[in-house]
Amino acid sequence: MFKHKYLHVAVGLICFFSILPQTTLAQEQLNIGEKITLKSQVLNATRTLYISLPKSYNDTTYSPKAYPVLYFFDGDSHFENLVAQRNWQTRNLYATMPEVILVGIVQEDRTHELTPTKMETPASWKRANFSTSGGNPTFMTFIETEVKPLINNTYRTNGFEILSGHSFGGLATVNCFVNTPQFFDAYVAIDPSMWWNHTNILNHMQDQWITEAHQGKLLFVAKANDPGSGAEHHNANLALHDTLEALQDRANFRWDFKFYDNEDHGSVVIPAEFDAYRFLFKGYQMPVKTLMKQPELLAAHFTQISERLGYQVVPDEALIDEMANVCMRQDLYAQAEALLLKNSENYPNSAHAQSRYQNFKH
Repeated sequence: MFKHKYLHVAVGLICFFSILPQTTLAQEQLNIGEKITLKSQVLNATRTLYISLPKSYNDTTYSPKAYPVLYFFDGDSHFENLVAQRNWQTRNLYATMPEVILVGIVQEDRTHELTPTKMETPASWKRANFSTSGGNPTFMTFIETEVKPLINNTYRTNGFEILSGHSFGGLATVNCFVNTPQFFDAYVAIDPSMWWNHTNILNHMQDQWITEAHQGKLLFVAKANDPGSGAEHHNANLALHDTLEALQDRANFRWDFKFYDNEDHGSVVIPAEFDAYRFLFKGYQMPVKTLMKQPELLAAHFTQISERLGYQVVPDEALIDEMANVCMRQDLYAQAEALLLKNSENYPNSAHAQSRYQNFKH
């Protein structure tokens, strides 16, 4: 008796679901980048790069533009977060930074590739093995002579280059800043392993290490609050801060050193990468409401950020276009015209900028 009841219920359910309309899910890949391989003559090995282009890179409405490039160590580990950080901070009228091309360099042997000098493994460090250490100078040659030319010849870059790294990657970043500052325009070192080889880099920084090549460079250092990383790590990073602080007016570069009391060596990465973007591109965010009323201030705003970064930063065509749209919705027609005129002047080869301004006048 009970078996027949269950059978009737089952048959009824099958019939019910069979008459429901069939839903087809539309699928679309959300692509945030690509992974490419590069045969390196310097390293005599094949290496992997993670690359993410800005959302506007393949836009056909506005005039093609060139972009800064952020190169970072441990590319596979930091890739998704840096893409998210960039996309969030470059969205809409209140963008706090320009769009950048991201190039993540994947490590095969972190100790070899990210440490600048040889170091014996301390006897008390049972799980450490520094036998392959000291290969960073060669690895930096690989980046400078092979990775950068590949990126510059393949993509639209504007020459402004940033290097970023965490832990051993932070050590390599500081070492590059101190000894070969001409390689990059800006440097981001997140909780760097400054204890390496008896604070070798710090010892060098006690001498007259600042050169003309440091002029106008940008350096951001983040320090976590992590007793588990050991006293040597903690004290070495404090010493780095004190070394920079002692420079006072002698520094010909801009720097910021930020402490993260609530973050450890691992968790500090996300807030530090966010803050690094904000420091490097400080002043980039447009005072939108002010500019909508006084568009004549636009040039001065971008002159200031250009002087900070050392290259000409032009107001983004799409953002100014949208600002003009907002002005028109608020009946600020004179201001809208001024903004569209500025776009047509900044982008003389943009058919969109030229037609928008001409159509507005008529």
